[in-house]
Amino acid sequence: MAALAAAAGLRELVMDKCLGVTDVGLAKVAVGCPGLERLSVKWCREISDIGIELLAKKCPDLRSVDISYLKVSNESLRSLSTLENLEEISMVGCLFIDDDGLQMLGAGNSLQSIDVSRCHHVTSQGLALLIDSQRVIRKINAGHSLHEIETCFLSKLSTIGETLTVLRLDGLEIFASNLQAIGDSCKNLVEIGLSKCNGVTDDGITSLIVNCGYLRTIDVTCCHLLTNDALAAIAKNCRMVECLRLESCPFINEKGLERIGTLCSNLKEIDLTDCRINDEALQHLASCSELQILKLGLCTGISDKGLVYIGSNCGKLLELDLYRCSAITDEGLAALVRGCKKIRMLNLCYCTQITDAGLKHLSTLEELTNLELRCLVRITGIGITSIAVGCPSLIELDLKRCYSVDDAGLWALSRYSQNLRQLTISYCQVTGLGLCHLLGSLRCLQDVKMVHLSWVSIEGFEMALRASCRRLKKLKLLGGLRSVLSPELLQMLQACGCRVRWVDKPLLYKG
Repeated sequence: MAALAAAAGLRELVMDKCLGVTDVGLAKVAVGCPGLERLSVKWCREISDIGIELLAKKCPDLRSVDISYLKVSNESLRSLSTLENLEEISMVGCLFIDDDGLQMLGAGNSLQSIDVSRCHHVTSQGLALLIDSQRVIRKINAGHSLHEIETCFLSKLSTIGETLTVLRLDGLEIFASNLQAIGDSCKNLVEIGLSKCNGVTDDGITSLIVNCGYLRTIDVTCCHLLTNDALAAIAKNCRMVECLRLESCPFINEKGLERIGTLCSNLKEIDLTDCRINDEALQHLASCSELQILKLGLCTGISDKGLVYIGSNCGKLLELDLYRCSAITDEGLAALVRGCKKIRMLNLCYCTQITDAGLKHLSTLEELTNLELRCLVRITGIGITSIAVGCPSLIELDLKRCYSVDDAGLWALSRYSQNLRQLTISYCQVTGLGLCHLLGSLRCLQDVKMVHLSWVSIEGFEMALRASCRRLKKLKLLGGLRSVLSPELLQMLQACGCRVRWVDKPLLYKG
């Protein structure tokens, strides 16, 4: 913190999850960096109202502050209200903040964005009071906080209807009349969040969007009552929509997606996880050539034929989730990568028909950074070698329960995957020698999960962890190792800031 405090010209600082930072450390930064404009101390749980008060006094130019999950009270909001330039504040999960604090906050600045999601003591009345004192608010996130949407809040939305562009009300009980009132008042919305909201129906969505033609992001995750009629209304009224989140909407199928594919050519992201869709639905979505993110986890009706459609016209695809799409085979992956060469994130967990041949196809994805292969029981070190050689940008790799992956795969990763930061090899058939070479070779590796490596001895674990040269920051190990690894090693890991998660399962060794 002393080094940061010496950076007098610092304008932006993110210290999320710096668990050791206290009011003293924050004070050093505040005093040394008076020109600070943007600060995030999310999850810095040792910072209190005292630290926030000093911050507000010493950094008058602050425009954006994130104090999410801090154990602060209304007094912190009183302090922050003195910041005349404050435009954005996020206080997710601040459980000691209530309506009185919001009223204090609104007294002295011109807020444009406020996030009070998961603040369980904030009510509609508190938000209404805040809106009453702020006439240029652009973004409100009250998800999982309000117990119910009251008339006092809805009526105040009309006073900021011209400026409000983002409204998230996730996890609340919302009826069609509420959505109609929002649509009537907030015609410039570009994002609406209704994830896990009870009471959302086709009629409610239609009454909302009939006046909200500028919507770009619509999140109705787990709105179980929606049908294809809602998609038809979205396609008709929101043709510029770019992001649709429809996870766990069981009554949506290929007929609704036909309208989306036909009328919403700008669609860039769609989440259909756990929806009852099939290859025909993907044929319709393939018309959206701008598509970058496609999530199809648990869509068991999808086969290689669907991937052929996507590969034929979605060349801009960056992220694809096929979790538990068990009908997918190597041939589907071949068709996919022929047309989608820019994929960076790919989830194939539990696609159990995939073999080393499929991974050979994936090895042509030079920009691939995140690959999840959990429980692909047919892949071996040969397939992992193909990935390591062909995908030099790989950052995260999950091989949990890939029972046939052995040292050959680890040796290939050690040589070619020098950018790898996070690796899961639990239940793989690797030995202490392979593990030691891996941890000693990968200079960027920070997070390793290695539970139930039955072919690695205690000495193998000891040597491998020492070979990591103090680089590791997170480990997941069997709890049985805690009592047999040397105290010196455990102290070294702790001193280097490595957090170890001990799994309470018996220690097994087959060597």
